[in-house]
Amino acid sequence: MTATLELRHIDKSFPGVRALSDVCLTVDPGRIHALVGENGAGKSTLIKVAAGALRPDDGEILIDGYKVDLSPRTARTHGIRVVHQERQVAPTRTVAENLVLDDFPRNRLGLVTQRSLRKAAQERLDRVGLDLDLDAPVAMLTVAQMQMLEIARAVDFRSKCVIMDEPSASLHHSEIGQLFDVVRAVREHGIAIIYISHHLDEVMALADDYTVLRNGRHVATGRVPDTTPAQLVATIFGSAVSISREAVIGEPSTPRDIAVSVSDAHFGDAVRGVSLTVRFGEVLVITGAVGSGASQVGQLIAGVTAPTDGQVLVEGMRVRGRRLAAKAGVAFLPADRKRQGLMLDRSVAENINLADFAVSSKTAFAPWARAQTLESCRELSIKVSDIGAPVRTLSGGNQQRVILARWLKVHSVVMVLDEPTVGVDIPSKFAIYSIIRGLARDGVAVVIISTEYQEIHSVADRVIVMCDGEAVGELAGNEATEDRLFDLELGS
Repeated sequence: MTATLELRHIDKSFPGVRALSDVCLTVDPGRIHALVGENGAGKSTLIKVAAGALRPDDGEILIDGYKVDLSPRTARTHGIRVVHQERQVAPTRTVAENLVLDDFPRNRLGLVTQRSLRKAAQERLDRVGLDLDLDAPVAMLTVAQMQMLEIARAVDFRSKCVIMDEPSASLHHSEIGQLFDVVRAVREHGIAIIYISHHLDEVMALADDYTVLRNGRHVATGRVPDTTPAQLVATIFGSAVSISREAVIGEPSTPRDIAVSVSDAHFGDAVRGVSLTVRFGEVLVITGAVGSGASQVGQLIAGVTAPTDGQVLVEGMRVRGRRLAAKAGVAFLPADRKRQGLMLDRSVAENINLADFAVSSKTAFAPWARAQTLESCRELSIKVSDIGAPVRTLSGGNQQRVILARWLKVHSVVMVLDEPTVGVDIPSKFAIYSIIRGLARDGVAVVIISTEYQEIHSVADRVIVMCDGEAVGELAGNEATEDRLFDLELGS
């Protein structure tokens, strides 16, 4: 059987960084091939090479056994499609229009008509077994439906290989099953799939084959049924790594006075009559399915939005607006770090010092701040060769630590973290959890919005469960098992 896509002995370097060194990857038709590795292992660079977005310094690319020279345009011609981690949709356009956004169908006269558009859109839905309203604006879809739509758009009759970059990153636990169904439907059409994920349970449940990258090098390839999660972890990181509540919590913190008080807060239909408190030295997790209102409660606490009714107090005072909240010592890490948390083309140093600029009269990065910035990088183990380098060059885990460093630099007393470990590897998760618990021991009030059950159980002192805009249950962190959390979310 001829491989759909082969990457042979790929090398790629950037100034001061060897991103890939002699990397090989072979993806066969009708098989799901998991590409795994820690943050910074080279996965993103490799898929950019496979998609024609980057040209390798050395090595060969073969499609159906023939050597090719790829650019984004020629990659598409050869049937290579990419479903990116960040949404690539036009929210004000319809489902039908979004499904054919990459290739509008034309009739015999070369015109795009509603009939030809709807026919092509329906064909793409049918190929992956999806049922969506073609006339609905995409903005009305759930996050999970948008993800499935993007996969359906990638699968037309010319697709040979679909690359899926962290497709489950923004999905709730209950939505993963539908994602798997769609991915398997793609495989049934004989299409090769490259599936990138940090969640090894997904790899074990879904993939046929795997390739492990470490430090820009290929270290292993095999069949998924022939390995175990523990063996994969050891291969990815070079040693066994595990996350347990006992290891994360370490020395427990002591909750102190009330830092945040939310009283009968409303925000349209998203938040309805929520009341809660958070104490200094405590880690409170707010969880719930997508649309439950959990993220909106976090935004109310952080001052991103103001309640339409009720009140939010920080140390007994109302704080309105992000700038005033920041000056009051309230930090906010948004779930979408790339679009809402970072200035990707600005330097690591500028990103770390951004909050310092916001809460003071400083307007530029002063030379004397260099030593402080380097110290921040050391304290949080941010892997960066040059603090003047654009922050987009860092791995996801290091980008997340840059945002944490930003708020630690201004000594925040309340930290609101929305999905703090999305898209980061296991050691980076453990490091971020350790930082969070250290903050609590230092007396910081920490609020985490999370849909990851293992994370919740590992790091929380208390857990509040949201459903349809209301707080429907509360658990101690050590009681927050997957079964109990899931039952509360379902109202049972």
